[in-house]
Amino acid sequence: MKRIEFERMLEEVGLTKSESKVYLALLELGMSTKTPILRKSMVSSSIIYEILEKLVRKGLASSIVIDKTKYFQANEPSMLLEFLERDKRKIDERIKIVKKFIPLLRLKKEIKEEMLFASIYKGLNGLKAMLEEVVEEEFKKNKTKQWLAMGVTAYKKESFNRFWINWHGKIRPKYKVKAQFIFCERGTKYFHELRKTPLTEVRYVLSSTPVCVTVVGSRTLIMKYTDIPSFLLIRSEDVANSFTQFFNVIWKSAKM
Repeated sequence: MKRIEFERMLEEVGLTKSESKVYLALLELGMSTKTPILRKSMVSSSIIYEILEKLVRKGLASSIVIDKTKYFQANEPSMLLEFLERDKRKIDERIKIVKKFIPLLRLKKEIKEEMLFASIYKGLNGLKAMLEEVVEEEFKKNKTKQWLAMGVTAYKKESFNRFWINWHGKIRPKYKVKAQFIFCERGTKYFHELRKTPLTEVRYVLSSTPVCVTVVGSRTLIMKYTDIPSFLLIRSEDVANSFTQFFNVIWKSAKM
């Protein structure tokens, strides 16, 4: 392997670029003083001691003083595994801490959101983020068991249709949430595939509307599939109740 490939490999396991250069220099030189290490690694002289001390703290190098001169050498390369194990243990501890704090952080977010009436999301990733809130706050907390959507259409980017088929085929049924869809058209591939998803009823009203409106619990989702798809999430019991009443009126007159 070329030296630069070794450097990249060491960077991937967590060393900085300068640490990688100095560590390789130590391996190649053996026990050495600062000057040869400096020439071999080609790092700045102003940081060479700092880097060497960092490698010592990480267990990848060691130092010794002989006749008032400080020498450095690389430790056994297998210490890289020990270095990674220590990092892993630190990460595991951080994960435990974060898990303990997530409920408290979520509570702070919920308190703040009581003052936030709505959120706007963009694109497919934005849609996923919006639905993550729906799952966390409505489905997992068993606040609702119904999904009411009107203005549903197949005429949008195919990536969104595929996403919805997968989501309604796997995620929603997992929480035993029933769905009622009112399409703007019938007979499309999306129409038939969505109708086949679990816990689903589909009706249609031949019309043209620029948005799809979905009510799920206390949340109302207004979705517009334009060049830059946009999604508005409204957190309001009153708004959700108003759209639910409107949905029920249309559902009764919609065709099966």
